Amino acid sequence: MMIRSRVLLATLFAVLFALLLLGVTSASSPSNFEITSTYIEACSCDMFCPCYFNDRSTAHGEHEHFCRANLVFKVDKGHYKDVRLDGAKVWIASDLGSDWSTGANSWVVVTYDPAVSPVQKAALDDIVSQLYPFKWQWVKTDTAAFSWNIDTVAGVATAKRDDGKAEVILDRVKGDHPGEEVVVKNLKYWNAQTNDGFRMWKSRHESYEGHDQRFSYSGTNGFLTTIHFSGTAK
Repeated sequence: MMIRSRVLLATLFAVLFALLLLGVTSASSPSNFEITSTYIEACSCDMFCPCYFNDRSTAHGEHEHFCRANLVFKVDKGHYKDVRLDGAKVWIASDLGSDWSTGANSWVVVTYDPAVSPVQKAALDDIVSQLYPFKWQWVKTDTAAFSWNIDTVAGVATAKRDDGKAEVILDRVKGDHPGEEVVVKNLKYWNAQTNDGFRMWKSRHESYEGHDQRFSYSGTNGFLTTIHFSGTAK
C-alpha cells in the first residue's frame, strides 16, 4: 500500500511539473500577430507551380534555373501586437534563384503602398520575413502606389503599380462546371498555417522593373489564395 501511494504521488508530481512547464513555455512565446491575407500571384513557370513539388527552381532552357514572381497581397484582417493591419497592401517581387540551399542568384523586393504607416511597415517586415524564411541573396524594400482588385464577375484579377513598373493580370481558368472555380486543396503555402485553396487564375501578363531587375511573362502560372498566418513577434 505504501509503495502504491509513493508511485501515485510521484505520478502526480510528474503531471504537475509537466503542466507548469507547459504554462511557462506558453507564457514565454505567445502568438501575438495574426493575419488573413488574399493574394494575386503570378510567376515565370507553367501552371501549376512546380516549386511547390520540388526542391529547386524550374529549368528554363538548358542551364538556367529560376522562378521570377510577383506576390501581391492585401491584408483582409490582421494585427501585430496592438497594431491593426486591415487593408494594408504589399507587393513582393522575387526570384528564387538557382540553388535554394544557398540562395544563389535569388533576390526579393518588398514594396509597400504609401498608405501603409511606418509602424505597420515595421510590423509587416517581421511578418513577411517569418512567412517567407528563404535564404535570399539580397533583400530590399520600396514604396510605391498600386491598385489591387479581384473581379469575380468578369473573372479578372489585376494588380498594377501606378508608375507602370509592375503589373499582374490574371484570368480565371474555366473548369467543367462554369459556376465552379478550379481549386487546388491540401497544399501548404510557405509558412502559413492554413489557406483556403489555390484558385487557378492563369496569368495573362506579369512584369516587374526595379533595383536593376526586370522581367516580363505572358501566359504563365497564376493563382489567387487566401492565407491565415500567426506567430510570435520578433
